[in-house]
Amino acid sequence: MQVVWDLIADVERHPEWWPRVVEVECEELGEGCTYRQVTRTPFGTEDFNLEIESMNDPEEFKIQCLNTGTFVRFGLTEAQGGTFVDGRMGMEPNGRAMQVFDVTAGRIYFRRWLAASLDAMNAAARRRAGDPAWR
Repeated sequence: MQVVWDLIADVERHPEWWPRVVEVECEELGEGCTYRQVTRTPFGTEDFNLEIESMNDPEEFKIQCLNTGTFVRFGLTEAQGGTFVDGRMGMEPNGRAMQVFDVTAGRIYFRRWLAASLDAMNAAARRRAGDPAWR
């Protein structure tokens, strides 16, 4: 479980495994802090300010984009000798443009991004844990 937590909680390493995350700059890591993230979106590559809403090692990690209202929540539980990750991604839209996006494309966009994120997290965790099948 610690390997997965380390991947999630170290936001500056998100570009190594999280699809669409290009770059992260974080001066202070902790609950309530904000950091800058460059992300590939349907509208191009954009800079965003994210806030860590919750960081309960090693059980829960929540972030929210202050620009768009996009949120990500990961809950971790030990299960069957590994780690089960309950991931949720969506939007509480900030502004009319984001409301339109969320209504028209949000559900499928976030579902696909979350699935790709969980797959990439799984592969990165296996590599870190030394699983020879994932090198």
